[in-house]
Amino acid sequence: MAAIDHTLAAGSTATARTRTTVGRWLTAGAVANTLMAGTYVAFSTAVMPWLGTKDDADFVTTMRDINTGIENPLFFAVFTAAMAAPAVAAWKLRRLGGGTAMKWALAALALYTTTVLTTSGINVPLNQMLAHAGTTDPTTTRTDFETTWNIWNGIRAALSTAATLAMIKAVRLHRRSA
Repeated sequence: MAAIDHTLAAGSTATARTRTTVGRWLTAGAVANTLMAGTYVAFSTAVMPWLGTKDDADFVTTMRDINTGIENPLFFAVFTAAMAAPAVAAWKLRRLGGGTAMKWALAALALYTTTVLTTSGINVPLNQMLAHAGTTDPTTTRTDFETTWNIWNGIRAALSTAATLAMIKAVRLHRRSA
């Protein structure tokens, strides 16, 4: 009987550790998605409206500089964590039996993955076009870039915000189920 009790206790300790680990992954996903949503919202509400007041040459030069500066290891770590953390959390939740928290983590993953696809399929190619455009006609360069980039950045902001809310819901559900 003592052997059975010891096995059950070891099983509950393992489950408690797994629950703690899942909680950490969920929290990391919520934080990373919040940071990404904040980045996109800041561009939509502050950076791009401010840049919109600049003349064409200043707009193009400044946006090129921003695009160069944002490509750094810390940004890429957060950008990647916003997708990786919900995926790992959902996988680990599956091992605990799935449940509603897993569904919300998967929803966040789907929303943020759509953000990544939008970024890589639309915003990054526009950034590359801007980087490789000559300096002789900044008006055309800006016209080809600004409106489309702003629209899709707004979509990224909405998707990332929705992913953040889904991750927060997953965290809350996971905590309640303890």
